Amino acid sequence: MDIKDVILKPIDNKIDRHDGQEKVKGDSFDEILKQSLDEVNKLQNKADKSIEAIASGKMENIQDAVMAIEKADVSLKLLTEIRNKAIEAYKEIMRMQV
Repeated sequence: MDIKDVILKPIDNKIDRHDGQEKVKGDSFDEILKQSLDEVNKLQNKADKSIEAIASGKMENIQDAVMAIEKADVSLKLLTEIRNKAIEAYKEIMRMQV
């Protein structure tokens, strides 16, 4: 895995204070989630193309295909765990008494 392939965003949010209220600048949760879903989808498609290339004999370096497949697998597992945590948090909020 190349370091250049890893995209990290700082957690540091910029805060805009206007009229005594604070507004956090940056991407919202749904935008980050959509971007993550798109990225996982791209990795899955790349892995599928690698599998097709291996099966058709067009790919000479199998290690690249294995790396693409593993990246897709790890990203899908991470996305699944994030989904599980979000559902767990939602259920916990629904159990709260108001």
